[in-house]
Amino acid sequence: MSTSVPSRFAPGRAAVVVVDVQNDFCDPAGACGQRGSDTTAAVAMVPRLERFLDEARAAGVLVVFIQTTHDETTDSPAWLGRRGDPVPGASGPVQTCRTGSWGAEFYRVAPQEGEPVVVKHRYSAFAGTDLEVVLRTAGVDSLLLTGVSTNVCVESTLRDGLFAEFHVTLVEDCAASYEEAAHAMTVQNVEKYFGLVARSDEIGAGWSALSQVA
Repeated sequence: MSTSVPSRFAPGRAAVVVVDVQNDFCDPAGACGQRGSDTTAAVAMVPRLERFLDEARAAGVLVVFIQTTHDETTDSPAWLGRRGDPVPGASGPVQTCRTGSWGAEFYRVAPQEGEPVVVKHRYSAFAGTDLEVVLRTAGVDSLLLTGVSTNVCVESTLRDGLFAEFHVTLVEDCAASYEEAAHAMTVQNVEKYFGLVARSDEIGAGWSALSQVA
């Protein structure tokens, strides 16, 4: 990939979308870790994401944080039964990102003053939220997707972004899954059908080159 900035990465057009980098999804002590999910890749990914966000902010690229929350006001029967009908008397799975909980707080990254935070209750950050309004208001038509997990919430958001007529790019080294194969499958799926796949250092080099020209 060239270090020149393609138009879809340009400040003023692009936004970095940070999906679900929260304690329950990333911290080994969070809900997913308690369920037995391997959070190693998520923990290793976050320092790269931190650097990428610093580069984006320095270049004047909008950063939008996505935060999942769940509670009784959004836990519909269809959502709770997505893996099958509940078994009477059986204990349910460990709950994730309960509203107001430690698990719902951001993991190591946090929005800076003025950066939008969009709260979602489903896998896609476009489902039932004002994300599209936030992006259109900012003049954004290109999304750089980061976060966890690559094959669930990141991919769901990326697909819906394309369907809403945004250019979409998966920043592969700033996204993570609980299984390496699942991450790789989303990378392949995006490359083949939905958008671009790029690395944070490639995009950051383009921003740096652009600032030197300016």
